[in-house]
Amino acid sequence: MFLGFADERSLTYSTLFAEYINHQLKKHGADLAKTIRQTDNGSEYIGSWQSKHPSSYTQVIESIPGQIHSTIFPRAHRMQADVETVHNLIEAEFYEIENFKNRRDFMNKAYSYQLFFNLTRTNSYKENKTPWQIAREKAPHISVDIAKIPPVDLCALLNKKLDLLSKGGYDVYSVP
Repeated sequence: MFLGFADERSLTYSTLFAEYINHQLKKHGADLAKTIRQTDNGSEYIGSWQSKHPSSYTQVIESIPGQIHSTIFPRAHRMQADVETVHNLIEAEFYEIENFKNRRDFMNKAYSYQLFFNLTRTNSYKENKTPWQIAREKAPHISVDIAKIPPVDLCALLNKKLDLLSKGGYDVYSVP
């Protein structure tokens, strides 16, 4: 499970999250060739349903040779069963239980929960294995650091990116 948080659900933040995860996975030695990033058909992934071109999210995913962005069939939520299960678990085991003093406290607790979820929490629907155990079986060479990729505050990441882009001139820049 990888976590990214923003003040809204949007194509901009989904694209930033895809960039972040791609960077982190490559940094920790993951081979992303022949991988599929599956999403639903939300506008935060595909942009406008009328678009004639791939969204910025799709472009970021498919900028890695061999990596494909695939969407599920409309209203086929069972194809996202693992994602929906994670949403349910994090809701019950984290959001409903914890209190947060501020954004930093939230991000720290989110990271603790993510480490627990990826490395310690077994899942009865997955042969009582943790996500890390399952990943290790599929890719024995994979680094445990992949299970420890920290959650990202996408609002802060966007602001940092905009600050870097705005330094040194009057050029107009675009946001993904």
